[in-house]
Amino acid sequence: MIIDKRRKRTDAWLDEAIYDFDTCNELHTLGRFNWVCNCCQQVAEKSIKSLFLLNGADYPWTHSTVDLLDELNEILSIENEVFIDLRHCASELDPHYIETRYPDAISGTQAPYKYYDSQRSAECLENAGRILEWVKKQIQ
Repeated sequence: MIIDKRRKRTDAWLDEAIYDFDTCNELHTLGRFNWVCNCCQQVAEKSIKSLFLLNGADYPWTHSTVDLLDELNEILSIENEVFIDLRHCASELDPHYIETRYPDAISGTQAPYKYYDSQRSAECLENAGRILEWVKKQIQ
């Protein structure tokens, strides 16, 4: 019974991450590049948290995907080369959790959306996609 409940919670977090990733792609098409980057960070966060749940562990109370991966690595012992790649993707996504949303988060005078472009958005999609695909392989 506990395993079924754990699997349902895992699936809900992963399902939301997949839904968010689809949303990211739609936002990219619309040119809402700052929101793509923010949403991509959320994709990574939610997908990583699903692995904590699958493995019967509580995820740490953080939004940092780097911190989440570091702690997940203690549970799963992720292959070093894979871990380094995933951690790099996470480190590229984490800043977008805040700076995409608040004008005072970037040391400038413009609204955040003016700092984001198609290239940055595409990079975030790539990084989030790599984390999401890795998580999906771990869950299957």
